[in-house]
Amino acid sequence: MSTSVKSGISQASAARNAEPCDHETLSRLVTHMQNTAEAEKSALAKELHDELGGLITAAKMDMQWLAARIGGSLDAASDEKFKSMMTILNQAMTMNRRVVENLRPSLLDHFGLPVALRSHFDEHCRGSGLECVASMPDEMHDLPPATQLALFRVAQEVLTSVLARGSAKHVELVIEPEETGYSMFVGDDGAGPDESFDRALVGLRYRIQGMGGTIDVHHEPGQGNRTTTFVPRSPAKSE
Repeated sequence: MSTSVKSGISQASAARNAEPCDHETLSRLVTHMQNTAEAEKSALAKELHDELGGLITAAKMDMQWLAARIGGSLDAASDEKFKSMMTILNQAMTMNRRVVENLRPSLLDHFGLPVALRSHFDEHCRGSGLECVASMPDEMHDLPPATQLALFRVAQEVLTSVLARGSAKHVELVIEPEETGYSMFVGDDGAGPDESFDRALVGLRYRIQGMGGTIDVHHEPGQGNRTTTFVPRSPAKSE
């Protein structure tokens, strides 16, 4: 056998042996990138809340101060413009609050996953006319904060996909305690997921797998969709 053939076989064998390591390295890299992204989102959310939120609040207070002093002396056109400015400031505050919550759900940090998920689903389902049913434990303190955040992101992404497709009438969110962890089910009666959801799920799957969990997406034509996520109470530790 020639040296070049032997070399090729050796390289192919080495590549095959390296595949598990490469997959593990990729998983760790994706997990690290997502952890970094979450930290950046958290920092940006705090800055928007403290800085931009503070500026909007100050502007509203100044407008209210002006209204108390000159509000009654304005002509019709100026009064209309004044009211329009107040409306814009209120809209800016609402938008800022919504962006902050999407970046880092404050309810999750202060009250835990069940409260955060119920609030998120109630708000988005009510605004879209989607019927939403949620069932989960009142408390999940035995799950680490990072795991709770990961579950929230999965549920958030699934609901975003359901709303974007616009074909579903009902969505169900269920979290059940298991012997070693929790299972979360998100189901809807709409069309199957699109490519954007599949792409988003890649990073989430690596993230959940890095914690020792699993994600499974099942679509049955005419029967809707079901995304099942399992996470252990004690996340897997990297060796």
